[in-house]
Amino acid sequence: MSRIPVTQAPSLLPVLYPAASAPVGRGGNTYIYEAIHTARGAAVSTSTQEVHLYEHFGVQPVRTIKYHSDKVTQIRVREESLMSSSRDGQIAIWDLRQASSAPSLVFKSDDAILSFDLSADSSVLVGGTQLNSDYAAKIQFWDPRAAGEPVKVFEDSHSDDVTQIHCNPNAPKQFLSGSTDGLLCTFDLAQPDEDDALQFVANTGASVSQCGYFGPDAQFVYVQSDMETLQLWTTEATQLADFGDVRELGQGDVTIDYIVKCKYDPGSQRLYMIAGNNGGEVHLLHVGVESMEYIQKLALGNAGIVRGFDWDLSDGWAVAGCEGGKLAWWSKLEQMASSIVTPTSAGPRRPGPNSRRFTPY
Repeated sequence: MSRIPVTQAPSLLPVLYPAASAPVGRGGNTYIYEAIHTARGAAVSTSTQEVHLYEHFGVQPVRTIKYHSDKVTQIRVREESLMSSSRDGQIAIWDLRQASSAPSLVFKSDDAILSFDLSADSSVLVGGTQLNSDYAAKIQFWDPRAAGEPVKVFEDSHSDDVTQIHCNPNAPKQFLSGSTDGLLCTFDLAQPDEDDALQFVANTGASVSQCGYFGPDAQFVYVQSDMETLQLWTTEATQLADFGDVRELGQGDVTIDYIVKCKYDPGSQRLYMIAGNNGGEVHLLHVGVESMEYIQKLALGNAGIVRGFDWDLSDGWAVAGCEGGKLAWWSKLEQMASSIVTPTSAGPRRPGPNSRRFTPY
């Protein structure tokens, strides 16, 4: 495969400056698995099966939720609701307007839940499970209005862990799934059974670690693999681009060791790749169909592998969480860099303008 050209495009995003950072958890072995932005700040899941809620640029959580008995595999926020899934076979939902530590709804499975999403109209909750002892990897469905067991199950589409579930933001009956079996599947729940609901299948050739819709009509899909590869597809299983191993895109003083995630910005209609390296740097790149554009670098120091990253481009801030247990904030406001708050840890820590939009044609 020929090398993908990478050009410089620092003006595509506002420059982000360090705003605050802090260790998460009381011990030295707390890992951050995911960090997502909320209306008030950020939600962070950790290796202690906890979810911490932070205000913007906060260094101490304003609320900590502990409910699951096993690893929290995914967290999502929808308006005033926090949702989490776990290997304990549960999806829990909290109303953040309520002070109670108990979830308002709990949905249960006999298998470890690795991924989930709520449809755009909140009419169906979809979850993907780990391959069980009966060699079944399931996509399960719940009625969000009533807690309890699944109301429907698909178990023929994938042959290994269902690592990703994403509901189409523009079409409430459609969703996509990604799996360790390398398959990317799109479904239409307007159809009554699994065979009819399965619309298109793409064989990506590698274990799917992350995927998601992008494009103004959610007509495209990005796919990341455990081998640090990145591909672009249509929702009808036509491949648009295969960037191969993104670790080979590093040049000069830019080293890339892994993909953190991809993010689509509806305002600019651009897809971005957030990549990291073992030296505690995060690199932001714009993804085109035949090239990438390097935008800027964010440094975290010796904080371990970055597992969570999110941003709000309209307000101009970003947040990241690392395996080493460090939470870091950035802001487009340069003056915030002069008042960085970095509390000390309670214990030793493990190392742990002429811009182009994405156009597939």
